Amino acid sequence: MKPPALSPPVPRPKPGDVLRLTRASSPQFAKGLLLRVTKLSDRRSSVSGWAWVEGYQLNSAGDAVLKREVFINLASLP
Repeated sequence: MKPPALSPPVPRPKPGDVLRLTRASSPQFAKGLLLRVTKLSDRRSSVSGWAWVEGYQLNSAGDAVLKREVFINLASLP
């Protein structure tokens, strides 16, 4: 009997990562958003595979313009 196939690990963002968040990440990002991660929040999620991520929203020049805490689907990350 073969053991059940394991799901691939879900990527976990690290401080310094720049994420391109899209509608696949969360419905609120229909226009897309670049976020430089400062930390993966300690807040617990009741939704499997989703997490609170803290960071800075970046403009087109790569400058931080707004501090954000976002709830995202980790499986949507590359």
